[in-house]
Amino acid sequence: MRAVWLTTVYGLDWPKDKADTPDGVRKQKEALVRILDRLKADGYNTVFLQVRHSGAVIYPSEQEPLSLRMAGDGYFGDYDPLRFAIKECHERNLSIHAWLVTYPLASAKRNPHPILREHPSWAISHKGSYHLDPGNPDVRHYITQLTADLVRRYDVDGVHFDYFRYPDEAERFADKASYIKYGLDYPSKDEWRRHNLTEQLREVRDSLRTIASNVLVSVATLGKLQKIPTLERPHGWTAYESVYQDPITWGKEGLVDFIVPMMYYRDVLFEPFLRDWKELVSSYVPVVVGLAPYRIEETGWPSEVIEEQINLTREEGLAGICFFRETHTGGRFPAVRRIIQEAFKHPALPLAYPRGLAHKPAAPKHLDAAVGQDGTILVRWSMPREASADGTTYRLWAVTTDAHGHREASLLSSTLRNPHCLLVMSDLIDYDCIELGVEAVNIFGVSTPCTVGLELNLAALRDEIHRGK
Repeated sequence: MRAVWLTTVYGLDWPKDKADTPDGVRKQKEALVRILDRLKADGYNTVFLQVRHSGAVIYPSEQEPLSLRMAGDGYFGDYDPLRFAIKECHERNLSIHAWLVTYPLASAKRNPHPILREHPSWAISHKGSYHLDPGNPDVRHYITQLTADLVRRYDVDGVHFDYFRYPDEAERFADKASYIKYGLDYPSKDEWRRHNLTEQLREVRDSLRTIASNVLVSVATLGKLQKIPTLERPHGWTAYESVYQDPITWGKEGLVDFIVPMMYYRDVLFEPFLRDWKELVSSYVPVVVGLAPYRIEETGWPSEVIEEQINLTREEGLAGICFFRETHTGGRFPAVRRIIQEAFKHPALPLAYPRGLAHKPAAPKHLDAAVGQDGTILVRWSMPREASADGTTYRLWAVTTDAHGHREASLLSSTLRNPHCLLVMSDLIDYDCIELGVEAVNIFGVSTPCTVGLELNLAALRDEIHRGK
């Protein structure tokens, strides 16, 4: 996976303009298109779009208020930012996951969130802000309903939970009443808190199975899994001990499809914990490593740190990389952008998730090609009609042969959403022949064998096009 977090809170990445006038809507759309065009050109395949923060959302909802950052006084007309983002991502063969900040609500100083007015017992004041109480079953039901409504109405590829944890300084989190009411049967308060987060994921998974079983579920966790006894340097906080995240259990029980640890550290606080994720978690669930190019601007990291961490992640065989955040991977930071472009210059296979083995897609048939006088080759194949509705995508493979008889296999495209692909002859100028094959891939990254083949004599086609002109 080659992913990026696209932040909407405060318009940090997008949008800079509110959609409170028709012109604002236009500017908001144009800005997102520019971002997605760049991400596609730079080799990304996945976008985590922040759709919820502080209990406000970027799409029309009956459960929660609209983010003021998106629309000011609420002008939308026919414009739905999330629906627009999904369409634009899918047109570029980018997967889009709805990124939800789970438990934090707005600061206590702001206008009260509807939850605070209607269900004051659901939230706890902590360090000047309100946090939903994971130990309250009504809160878990609310989060599950919110997620189900989102997935029911929008064609997202996944839901991605952030701040899916107890807050920092959790020992001061005032959930004693919930613990007395619901948690005294557990061996300890720590175990009860871990159970609450695990139970939330179980409820979400069970709900989505009945609505859209092909939607992926992931969690962004703290970057340090748990304390390492042999590490002399102070750890800081960890996922398991400090905020009660239990990724090992989540993976063992199949509650998530992948984990994204936010490894915003370097050197001795990066490598040992990277190996911890590999050795303790990756055998149960794919681990996509969250990296921090924002540190270059905010704490003075040299850009080479990001390059080293990309290479280490790949050497350890982990499932992918996600960058925080989009702005810090773009034009303002050319050194980092060049590093990412180099790392992503060849197409990547999507992750294959174990639960997809039970839903293998049908195999493509009837591969053919139409050659245009403009030097393009439209490669087409056929699929059952239902394939377009179940999230099936396609990979186009090629074996090229040059004038010296040298053959080379390559992946031309990994996430085609329609049963066709346009090739340009000028991109194949070094080859005399190309053999094409296509395979279908389900939403879980499980593919059919590449059995459909087509051979094209490029040298003869070039001569034919030249004679036609």
